[in-house]
Amino acid sequence: MSVYENFDEQKQFACRVIADHARSTAFAIADGILPGNEGRNYVLRKIMRRAIYHGREHLGFADLFFYKVCDFVVGQMHDAYPELEIQREFIGKMVRLEEERFGTTMTVGLKKLSELLDKGDYDFDPQNTEMRLPGTVQICELAKLYDTFGLPIDLMYVVLKSKYPTRPDFDPMESFSFWILERNVGSKYKGTKEKFSVVETLGYFVDKEDESSDGYDVLAYKSIKFIDEEQFRELIDEELKQLQQSSEIGKTKQSDKINPIYVALERTSVRSNFHGYEKTQVEDAKVIALVKDDQKVDELNFGDEGLIILDETPFYAESGGQVGDTGILFNSNAQTKVFDTFAPIAGIVLHKSKVEKGSIKVGDQMTATVDVEKRDATRRNHTATHLVHAALREVLGTHVKQAGSVVAPSYLRFDFTHYQPISDAELREIEDLVNREILRNDPVNTDLMSIEDAMRTGAMALFGEKYGSQVRVLSVGGGEFSRELCGGTHVSATGNIGSFKIMADEAVASGVRRIRAITGLDAFARFRDDENLIEKSLGALRTQRDNLPSAIEKLQDELKKARRENDDLKMKIATGAIGGAASNGDEGREINGVKVIAKTVEGLDKGGMRHLSDTLMAKIKSGVVILARTEEGKVSFIVRVSDDLTDKVKAGKIVQEIAPIVGGKGGGKPDMAEGGGTDAGKLNDALTESYQVIEKMLT
Repeated sequence: MSVYENFDEQKQFACRVIADHARSTAFAIADGILPGNEGRNYVLRKIMRRAIYHGREHLGFADLFFYKVCDFVVGQMHDAYPELEIQREFIGKMVRLEEERFGTTMTVGLKKLSELLDKGDYDFDPQNTEMRLPGTVQICELAKLYDTFGLPIDLMYVVLKSKYPTRPDFDPMESFSFWILERNVGSKYKGTKEKFSVVETLGYFVDKEDESSDGYDVLAYKSIKFIDEEQFRELIDEELKQLQQSSEIGKTKQSDKINPIYVALERTSVRSNFHGYEKTQVEDAKVIALVKDDQKVDELNFGDEGLIILDETPFYAESGGQVGDTGILFNSNAQTKVFDTFAPIAGIVLHKSKVEKGSIKVGDQMTATVDVEKRDATRRNHTATHLVHAALREVLGTHVKQAGSVVAPSYLRFDFTHYQPISDAELREIEDLVNREILRNDPVNTDLMSIEDAMRTGAMALFGEKYGSQVRVLSVGGGEFSRELCGGTHVSATGNIGSFKIMADEAVASGVRRIRAITGLDAFARFRDDENLIEKSLGALRTQRDNLPSAIEKLQDELKKARRENDDLKMKIATGAIGGAASNGDEGREINGVKVIAKTVEGLDKGGMRHLSDTLMAKIKSGVVILARTEEGKVSFIVRVSDDLTDKVKAGKIVQEIAPIVGGKGGGKPDMAEGGGTDAGKLNDALTESYQVIEKMLT
């Protein structure tokens, strides 16, 4: 009989979960999907963490194990699927990283859940008609725990059931929904609107209503249904959708704003034809709708801001990461400045504008002119974004996938999946690849074809993007370096980009990194600024260009040496001053046979104060040292007590007594404590009081 057959039902189920999820994990990572917080990456993270949880919780695995199971999958299936063997090392690394991360986050997540439940307890008095409910424990908070820490839903479900046991006045199987009521809801629900708000928002499951009253009597109500795990998961999943929609990764500012007025426009015949691929100006564009303050209007007057919809437009609406065009709309009687363009609903291009001259009415004919300089700069950055994507896959690996982008006139931002920081050498190689492609001046071709034909050409599509039956395929050169689906505006040849410079590489989420870069004149301006900085540095350091790093290193060494000498001098002065006098010019006192030094020392930082207290304690061997300093009107103390005195004299107690005198507080251990305050004028009073405090302790 196998080990599996000896397991109980729960352990067998855990084994099946792990086996199934290990297969999914290995194949997904081999296909370039990495655990993350959005889309399919999020699905992968969920199944990985579910498998890891079952192994730890039900099979008792204390150490990392899931990456070994995934490796076993590769070993079993690589003959039929050779790509698994090619990616074996990468799969193992990614699974191990996620498993290590989950081990930490799960521990923290359980602690957070415990804290959440502790503050959400209810109190019930059978003699009272009111009850205090656990309003702080709500679905949104549980969803955040799951999203942030990966805390398994079934684990949260078990913990909640044990935390809120069956109520004595309810049937055992009809009580669990109790904990999701809002805090401000008492024993009565007054009015249908409030009642259904609770049902809809918190998933409070009910069967019937006492029609003899105008609300619910919770104490008498016996039909609260027990929420099973499936219903609980549905509540969490629904809340997670809201959380993920609020994520900023890969989004631009207008991308998910759907206003009711836009829906109303969609129901009419209002539509805009876009001509921006081939031209930047359209004459005799007709105004077919105007919107002001979320209302359709017939006219926009001088100074008004609103949305203008044209039947024909050259303005590109914000989409696919590319920002919307700016420019002007004008005729002989009026002129407006367009400072943004977006299309919340396909086919309706909204020109966010301000009337600078005259007035505009529905039916007017306008000349629509795009700001060509900004459009050209945006085109350069957008085509460069495609080159960056291709270069990243070339240098880092084919697991790199786009996770969002912003293409603006002055910069580009590219988010992508990758599991570790990029080295300086890799960044240079990426930058060189892009610039080399720019120097080749390959033509940039755009072809309109069916989505099926586009996929057959090998064009890359973004997961989660919506594509129509006809798509635009952007190819650099013959498509060998880059071929992707894209509806944005682009340069005609890579040489038009001019130059490319990476400004930053940073992590923005687990498994997601971000590159910021500039092109064209912005890159040249950056090169010029760098040259100016270098020339100024050479002049200040009086050295040659090839010797600049050595000169800076030498200057840093000299500065460190000067600081050490300065700190040593301050310490000698402070030690000498204390050796000769106490706080008010007197020698350190003896109180009931105990040596006590209380002194204000200036010129030392916090670290210097601690070092000085160590030195003085070593010098007197047995006694109490109280040092104080002032900085910008604030006071700080450090109190040291030798080990032989801590049973009588407590450093923490001394600080607690003297810190309030200077308007502050403090505390610490019996042998060392720190504190401070804001009234430097009372410092001498505090030090004088310290002697009295110590004397009381020794009495």
